[in-house]
Parts: sequence; C-alpha cells; structure tokens
Amino acid sequence: MRIAITGHTGFIGSELKKYFSEKGYEITGIGRNDFKRGSGHLAGKIEGHDFLINLAGAPIIKRWTRRYSRLLWTSRIETTRQLREAIGTCSNPPKAFFSASGVDIYASGSTHTESNNELSNDFLGLLCQNWEEEALKTRISCPTYIIRTGVILGESGGALPKMSLPFKLFVGGKIGNGKQIISWMHIRDYADALHMLMQTLPEKEIFNFTTPGPVSNAEFSSVLAKALNRPNFFMVPPFALRLLFGRGAVILLTGRKVLPENLQKAGFTFQLPEISGALQNLLNQPKSKVKT
Repeated sequence: MRIAITGHTGFIGSELKKYFSEKGYEITGIGRNDFKRGSGHLAGKIEGHDFLINLAGAPIIKRWTRRYSRLLWTSRIETTRQLREAIGTCSNPPKAFFSASGVDIYASGSTHTESNNELSNDFLGLLCQNWEEEALKTRISCPTYIIRTGVILGESGGALPKMSLPFKLFVGGKIGNGKQIISWMHIRDYADALHMLMQTLPEKEIFNFTTPGPVSNAEFSSVLAKALNRPNFFMVPPFALRLLFGRGAVILLTGRKVLPENLQKAGFTFQLPEISGALQNLLNQPKSKVKT
C-alpha cells in the first residue's frame, strides 16, 4: 500500500509515517517545495498512491498578527485547493482523500457530535468551514473524508510537551478558571482510527478525532501534575496569554466538548479513552497496555 502525506514533517505527520512504515506501507512525503512547483508536479507525486492524507497548515498556537492570520488561511485552503486540482488530473487517483480540519469549527459552550452541532462564526470556525468546503470538492474525483482533530497527545510533539514544561519546572497549574473543555485523543488512537477508515471507507464523510472522555482544563492539569509527580498550585492568568499570543490566545482560553459519534458508530474501539491512562502511557510512568 502506498500513502502520500502532506505536512509529513510535523508532529502528527511524523507519527503517521512511523506507524504506517512499521506496517510495511510505502510513504511519500509532500512538502512546501512540492506545492511551490504547482498542481502538475503534485499530481505526479500523488499518482498511483492508494491514499492521500492532507495535514498541511501553519501551527495554530502562535501570536496571530495580521500577516500570520493570512498564513493560517492560505497554508490550509490554498494547499488543499492545489491538492484537489492535482487529484482531478490523476489518471489513477487515490482510493480516498483524508483532509484534516479542527474541532474549532464548532461553537464553544456546547456538546457537539458530527450530527448534532453548532458551527462557530469566529476566525477559526470560518477557517475550518472554508478548509472543509475546499476539501469536499474533491469528492468528484475520489472518496473524501474530513478529520476534525482535537488536541492530539503524543510524547514527541504537539501540545503535551508544551503543557508539561511548566509542571516540570514546578510552576504548573490550570489556565484561568480551568473550566474550558479539552477534547483530546492519544496519537496511537488517532493512527489506529485513520487506519480503520482506510480499510473500511465508510459512507460517513465527517469524523471527530477525539475521545469519548473530554475533560476540563482543571482536570487535565490535575491529572498531568499527578502523572509528573509535580504540584498543581499555580494559575496561568488569561491576560498573560493574551500578551503572549494576542488573538491566538483564544485557543487556550476557550474549549469545546466534542464527541466521536461517527467513529464509535463505525466500530472503532479506543485503546486509551481516559486521560489518566493516556498521560501515564505517554509520560514514561507505568504504561497502560497498548496493543500494536
């Protein structure tokens, strides 16, 4: 099996390369230089691959200047448009196109599934909606799936190392009042779920990649402190995050309760559905047993 991955040098992309390579699959990475060379070049990279996974996009947790906000937009929507055009010219297109999105598409303050949801009209919500709209145009060429990604936890990158550092320095604690909900998923469950979708190609097109056990920031901080054997006394004031990240602080100060209804209906079984087991597994504590 041959799989092409955009964003293959990022945290999730690197983990997927390792995961699928261990299964004996051939992986082709598609990088920034490939996009610079245009849709024709991209088509040559994609041609003959069984699956295309689109993870391209500038990191969200940054200071959102006006220039960086444009980069967040173009690095997702323009790259997805190029992929759509490239797939459309392939004589042997992929069996399926998997394109990332985010749970920030949902409005904060409610519980969301793929079938019961309220979409957000803020910057990230509109970004995700336009991103998905561009990706779903690919349905004319091949089956297309949208992966609405929550906070993916892994030891090699992503949010967890950043969240762990203050606790390791004995200054960890909740953010603000700690009530914001974190909809998360262990990287191994992410890879397993994606693999299942590749094998089954279900009728549903939209999938929330989160566990059925979302937690508040306060609960996450408490469990993280316990896993690291560190105190949990401090509180990160919201104004400090706004000074650091500007408008981008909204990522850390708001939350969404998002449930994986379609994954569960498709028969996916989470290996690490609870935050305590997931953090123990990732932080070199006595490991929760994970099947390989």
